[in-house]
Amino acid sequence: MSRMPRTPTEHIEHVEHVEHVEHSRHFPDTGSASRTRRTGRTGRTGRAGLAAACCALLIAASTACEAPGRADAETRVRQSVERLGEWDTVSVTVRVEAPADEIHAFLRRNHERGIGPAVSRTDALLLSRMETALVFGADRPLKDLGGKDRLDTAAAVNFGNRDVAAYKSVGADFYVRADWTRLAHETNRSRGTVVQAAELARSADGLPPSLAAARDMFEGRWVQIDPEEFDHFARAVGGKYGERAQRLANSVDILQSARAQHHVIGAVRRALDDHAVLRDAGRADGTERVRVTLPAREAADGLARTLAPLEDRFDGIGFSWLERAPDRRVTAELALRDGVLSGMTVDLAQFTGETGAGEPVEIPLAMSFAPGSAVPVKAPEGARWLDPQDVMAAVLYEELGSPRP
Repeated sequence: MSRMPRTPTEHIEHVEHVEHVEHSRHFPDTGSASRTRRTGRTGRTGRAGLAAACCALLIAASTACEAPGRADAETRVRQSVERLGEWDTVSVTVRVEAPADEIHAFLRRNHERGIGPAVSRTDALLLSRMETALVFGADRPLKDLGGKDRLDTAAAVNFGNRDVAAYKSVGADFYVRADWTRLAHETNRSRGTVVQAAELARSADGLPPSLAAARDMFEGRWVQIDPEEFDHFARAVGGKYGERAQRLANSVDILQSARAQHHVIGAVRRALDDHAVLRDAGRADGTERVRVTLPAREAADGLARTLAPLEDRFDGIGFSWLERAPDRRVTAELALRDGVLSGMTVDLAQFTGETGAGEPVEIPLAMSFAPGSAVPVKAPEGARWLDPQDVMAAVLYEELGSPRP
């Protein structure tokens, strides 16, 4: 069953009017919804932000270098993105290409300098092995999308073998799946919530038919959810999950809203137009290299100003991380193969100014671009609707029904 689609509020229409002269002026649809089942609301932790950034790069870069008189390297980059955009589906694979020991040492030193949270050896090992596949799809070539056209998205995370967590945002529907047993193993059973879910997965077959959706969720099958309902439920129950649920709901909003998508795309496009300098960086093994340089602080300040309306609309999303951009020029390297954008590498260490005792530390974040779908961007068959109350009921059923020593 579906809820009624949302309609724009007067506030959004007013902001759109004020922002008319901006590069991007699109904001998320909002509105009320009844308690009847809605086929999903909308669907970045970083993961949602990363998805939005990749999405913005793909589309914004195709128009960021169109001014006459630009250097030849910039023309080739624009054309390489346009060729990738001739497809209706594009996949982006993201990974950190550094050993776990180097990642751990880098993050530990940054934490000691007041940059970032404390990170365990297990966390660093996971980062070194983690690969995230992001997919963006539409019903037409991506380069032909207009300001009111939205992208369907999907993502999956793995640690060198099968996927352990995934989501799909298709139309107005949002689906999730997690292999809790594998996640508990990969995280060395260091996450209490994951361990509890893995334990529930072992006995999920004993749940009553009325909790079939919760059983599917614990057993790693696709389920359909409304993140906003989980947000409301977490707020009502209280505790440590309220803020996380709110961020999830708002991140999903941004991913699923055409207006928000194009707002982010426009913000990135403006930053590239105003600050980026592209230069040839050589050729090797049939791949062209182009180096992109921009002043991090200036670009971040501009992005923060342009994205501010989204932060106002989606309380809890926040773009405060932009305030931590270093006051220096940073670089990224693009790879073009056969005239098509195939990759981008960014050294994360340059954003903190971190250097080792001798040679500079390098923590490369690598993105690979390819036409086609690494994760099918279509609604999974047989996915049941999952209410947050069902999850709570399943947990209570297990606690009350399981024998205790």
